[in-house]
Parts: sequence; structure tokens; C-alpha cells
Amino acid sequence: MTDTACPCCATPASALATSPDYTACQRCGHRWRSPAEQAGSKYYASLVQRNDTQAPWFQKKTADRASALANLLTPKVRRILEIGCAEGTLGRAIKATHAVVYDGVELSQDREHARLKLDRVFPTSASQIESAPYDLIASFHVLEHIAELGPELQAWRRLLAPGGQVLIEVPHGAGHPLLTSDRNPEHLHQFTPSSLAMLLANQGFTCHQLSLGHYESPVYPDSIRALARVQPCASERRAALLQRFHQRIGGPFVAYGIGGDFQNYVLPLANALPIQALADTSPAQWGRQFAGHAVAAYDGQRHGAYPLLICSIRFGAAIRQHLLDLGLAPERLIGLEEIYEVA
Repeated sequence: MTDTACPCCATPASALATSPDYTACQRCGHRWRSPAEQAGSKYYASLVQRNDTQAPWFQKKTADRASALANLLTPKVRRILEIGCAEGTLGRAIKATHAVVYDGVELSQDREHARLKLDRVFPTSASQIESAPYDLIASFHVLEHIAELGPELQAWRRLLAPGGQVLIEVPHGAGHPLLTSDRNPEHLHQFTPSSLAMLLANQGFTCHQLSLGHYESPVYPDSIRALARVQPCASERRAALLQRFHQRIGGPFVAYGIGGDFQNYVLPLANALPIQALADTSPAQWGRQFAGHAVAAYDGQRHGAYPLLICSIRFGAAIRQHLLDLGLAPERLIGLEEIYEVA
């Protein structure tokens, strides 16, 4: 029995299954084994010409990966780091069509070819890199080679700029639908969609896209591809939400419609919001106390100087029309959905 927990979902060692070849987690489906003695940075540093760049399958996967990266290259993405850039073919394709800085990490001797194509190539692991933050980190068929997954992902996280993303591709299980196990001696991990997503979550990332069936080669035609961002902590989320209120409303306001949506989406922030008054059409609400304010009917003399936040999603249109019928200017009315809607 292994004495370590699952590296992806942290299921305890006592709940894992072992065989002569792999340790398996029955919770997330991940399988892994210890590296051979010859594996590690010294082993990879001795390798050269890892790819046949003229092969049709190589050109097929490169075109697919270039397309995937290109779809992520918004004007905000200026710096890319590819973990395991090999001879730099993918980076060269991206730099030919996009004005970006494209750096790479490559332990093998192929880094000498990559240096002719990319802006910079690091011959060390990501944990040893000291560089400006990257807007996008890409890694294709690398993570399955790495013994310690957690520290590796933490190194990537440290290198990401705020709002940056990681694009990861690994074999799906054995990587081929007709094979039950991956016998490549360099591959220490066999991922499932669940294990990759749980690994990312446990390392502080949010996986917001995950897809299967991506082509790497004739023997690895089925790969998992995941796109993830660093998960902001609770204080960061709160600060970002308060900033949305400030940007949309701009200053003191009256909260109108003191129902469930108000209690769910406004009241938890009330001590940090410049709420001047609470208003509602229902007499049943009048007099109720929230955040130091008593709910009352709308009063044009008392409330007329402030914008109104309509604190209801479901009944927002009806409330807006009611307020317009009272003669309020449309520009004074702000819907809760205008703050919470994610573009």
C-alpha cells in the first residue's frame, strides 16, 4: 500500500488501490507511479531531436495548438510562456502572426533550436525562473512527466500575471481509446477529466474550460485540454464586486426593492456600500431594519438626489416601469443585473 495521498484529489493513502505498475485513486480515477531512477532533469537534459518536425502528425498537432493559442490572444495577452517548448515550432508559428513575447522552458537539447525562434528559453524548471509575469502559460504533454504535480503548478501560478490563464494538455488516461494503460516509461501520471480538474482546484485554479479528444500523435490521439485561471481569494472577490458597484453607481444611492435579491446580493456588502436609504412599494416591508436603515416608501423629496439601485432580478423590469411611471428619470435607475452580469 502506498503511503502518499492522491496527488490530484488528496484522497488518503488508505483508500487507494495499488498494483505492480500504478497506484490508482478510485475517487478521481487518477493513476500514477514513482519515476524511474534515470528520470528527472538530468535525464531530459541528455535528450535531443524529440520530434520529427516534418511528420504529418507533428504538423497536424502544431496547427491545432496554434489555433487554440490564437483564440486566447486578446490585446491584453502580451507575454506567453510555454512549458516544454521543444524546438520552438509552436512559438514560432504564434510569433509569425501575433506581436507577443514568447518564452519557453525546455530541459532537452532541443532548447538550442528553440533559442533561434523564441524570445527566451529557460533550461531549468519553472520553479527556478525569475521573470516578469506571463499573461498565458501553455503546457502540452508535459504534466504527465512531472513527479511532483503540486509544486509544479504552484511555480506556474507564481509566474502568472493577475488575470492570466494556463492552458494544459495531457493524455486522457492511456491517450488512446484502444489502450488500457500508458506504458511510456517517461509518463508518471494518467489523468482523467476529474483528476485534472481536481488537481487544478486543489492548487488554487478554477478550470473554466475542459475538453477531450485532442490530437497529439497517432498513439496519443485522445488528450484532455483544460483552460484555467487562478482562483481569487474571498477578499479579492469582495473587492472586485465592490469595485463594480462603485463603477456603475458612482456614489451614494438608494436601494429599491428590499426582497430576497437585496438580502442575497446587496446586504452582505452593505457595510462597505454608500447606501443612503432603503425603499420598497410594499407596506409589509416598511419599518424593517437592514444595515442601520429602516425600509420606507420612496420619497421624492428625501431620495430625489440619489440614483436608485433596483435590487431585484426577477421583478426588475416591473419595478423599473413603476418608477418611470412615478416620473423618475431613466438615467437614475440602475438594475442589479448591470452590476452582476459577467461579460
